[in-house]
Amino acid sequence: MSEARNALVTGGTRGLGLAVARRLAAEGWSTTVFGLDQGRLEKVRAMARSEGLDLHAVRADVTSEESVRQAVADLTRTRPLHLCVNNAGRNLSRLLLRTPRDGGGELLTHPLDDWERTLRLCLTGVFLVGREAAASMVRHEVPGVIVNVSSGLACGAYGQSAYTAAKAGVEALTRTWSYELGPYGIRVVAVAPGVMDGEALREKSTAFPRHARYMEGLKRFVPLGRWAAEDEIADAVCFAADNPYLTGSVIRIDGGGPPGWVP
Repeated sequence: MSEARNALVTGGTRGLGLAVARRLAAEGWSTTVFGLDQGRLEKVRAMARSEGLDLHAVRADVTSEESVRQAVADLTRTRPLHLCVNNAGRNLSRLLLRTPRDGGGELLTHPLDDWERTLRLCLTGVFLVGREAAASMVRHEVPGVIVNVSSGLACGAYGQSAYTAAKAGVEALTRTWSYELGPYGIRVVAVAPGVMDGEALREKSTAFPRHARYMEGLKRFVPLGRWAAEDEIADAVCFAADNPYLTGSVIRIDGGGPPGWVP
């Protein structure tokens, strides 16, 4: 390409976000990642230098309206934004109700704080960043693309009230924004991964052997018999960014299942 296109990836200092950012930078995008952990931001900068990538790391809190406004304004002050990948998120597994393991005491319920923190990061963060990215694209008259990372769990899953509600909301925002932003030439697409064999899964499986056994058992419901590599999901994000007639769609890349997690 004659002139570098500019991309933003939230939650881009690890896992899928970092895989997407590296892929975009390798393909010639001038890429910026948003993250909160200063140590991880520094690692991304060091990696970019060592690999010769046009990849930058900025501290920004996607749950803060002011932080998002300032970070996107700084990013687009001298150059337009062509692609925004809303990837930041976190899954907190909580049952709506559960009885104490010893059978006594009061019924335990899903904490409101966990619900609100999950929705603020996984849904409100998408809204805030997507809104500012779209406004920037319109101001610069750029026919840009917003790719929202959803999940194969958006249809519902055991012990995932907050996360599944947030991801279902992400898919609804994707369709809504495709209608609203289409007249400006802006496309909006969602990518919904299944389980990824990445850093997050490995860390949790190491810390909780019971979870590792549960996840291993789930593979029997996946026709391909394995979890996705993060690079395979990054491929889908790049496809969504490059296909000029794709908007309002949810690309499900889950190996054929499972449709939702069950006990």
